Amino acid sequence: MAKNVTIQDISRESGVSPSTVSRVLTGNAPVTHGKREAVEQAIKNLNYRPSHVARSLKTQTTFSVGLLLNGITNPFYSAVACGVEKEANRHGYSLILCNNNENTDRELQYLQVLQDKQVDGIILGPTGQNTDYIRTLAKTTPLVQVDRQVDGADIAAVVVDNQEGGYKATRLLIDSGHRRIAILKWKTNIATMVQRYAGYERALLKSGIPVDPSLIIDASGYTSELASAAVSQYFANNPNPTAIVAANNQLGLGVLDAIRKAGLRIPDDIALVVFDDLTTFSLFTPPISVVKQPATAIGERAMQLLMKQMKAPNEFEPEIVVLPTELIVRESV
Repeated sequence: MAKNVTIQDISRESGVSPSTVSRVLTGNAPVTHGKREAVEQAIKNLNYRPSHVARSLKTQTTFSVGLLLNGITNPFYSAVACGVEKEANRHGYSLILCNNNENTDRELQYLQVLQDKQVDGIILGPTGQNTDYIRTLAKTTPLVQVDRQVDGADIAAVVVDNQEGGYKATRLLIDSGHRRIAILKWKTNIATMVQRYAGYERALLKSGIPVDPSLIIDASGYTSELASAAVSQYFANNPNPTAIVAANNQLGLGVLDAIRKAGLRIPDDIALVVFDDLTTFSLFTPPISVVKQPATAIGERAMQLLMKQMKAPNEFEPEIVVLPTELIVRESV
């Protein structure tokens, strides 16, 4: 087994005192340029790696944070994770990534695992369940929510203005002359779906268009396959709408599949706007109009809030950061 490199080893290799080596490693005191270079070269020569166990014992921190998201195969959540990781690494923290896949039992299991690993903080995209557990957890563990919020909990969060995004998507279709506008959402009480539907409804009512319950399509799940099945069944049993708002990117993919199966053309037969962007949406023929979320920025901002909370938990006032969405108009309207 290779010998662990110590501060004394670095001292002998660099020709400076152990206290100078310690100052270079911790950055707690100034060191002359020449001595710093000597220590850094010795560290490189000896392939020294600091002991995180010893560091944790000294500081009572693990220098790790947990990130629990709802579906990391979804490019939106992948971009959120990249933003969190970038900001975590900048502060010297490692990231433990967990995926609950919208499963409430798995969410609870992973929250318990992260507690057992004594992470210094958690960034969570909640499923909308386990609310009592999460409220209790937030009293002892720094916690920041992303994308969604737990009802009635005083917990920091980074979200987007979902209602305004739903409004902008629907308004684009109204301004393009559409009146029979359907919305495809996931049949759930998750905040994002509720808020995006509220934006759809607000746009209709503000334009003097009655909300028609027959134009509301509920998928039984969040996958593109379930979305496609819901829209295909709707097309088979109802007069086709002239336009559809899909309430997230996976639902949008399902709408596209159902439109293809029905032999309809976009935008000649039916127009489409999707809440969420995917690289593929700009590559479709025609390209698909979207409401884009700043996914990477959501992750970065969440980690910044978590750092603030971890550094001064007793002084931290939970804040809700609401980021704007961007309407990108392409050729599907």
